Amino acid sequence: MAGSSRIDHLMENINRLIYTATPTNRYATFFYGQYDPVLRRLTYLNAGHNAPMLLRTRGCAPECFRLEIGGPPVGLLADARYEGAYIDLKPGDVLLLFTDGMSEAMNSADEEWGEIRLNEAVSNSVSKSSAEIVQELFRQADAFTAGAPQHDDMTVVVARVL
Repeated sequence: MAGSSRIDHLMENINRLIYTATPTNRYATFFYGQYDPVLRRLTYLNAGHNAPMLLRTRGCAPECFRLEIGGPPVGLLADARYEGAYIDLKPGDVLLLFTDGMSEAMNSADEEWGEIRLNEAVSNSVSKSSAEIVQELFRQADAFTAGAPQHDDMTVVVARVL
């Protein structure tokens, strides 16, 4: 896996720094990626964060790949080991990164919107522009929560490979 060992080492250093600089009950989830536009390669590492979704259209329905490879949240374990990975992107691919506040948005019955609904929403919008996908995700999440108070940030990043 070319290039992934560098981000493995980087994440292990970040983990050690956070572990030694913070109280034992503090840690953070983290997704890190490096994009090579010449190769269209995304080298990444997921440190306990919600696994981003990569949607690739094949035929009539998009296929969803989850970017899960990595390790535990940073700052949780002193000697945590991490593994980097890469995926070669294709024109038309849509990458969705999101915080847990998006997937865990709750309605007044304490039901979560969830990653299944999030995946369905982005899959049904995959032909739209990145900005339109973001708008559609928030429209659907807001419709689901129906004004119920939220207790976490709701953040999404959508990128389309041209």
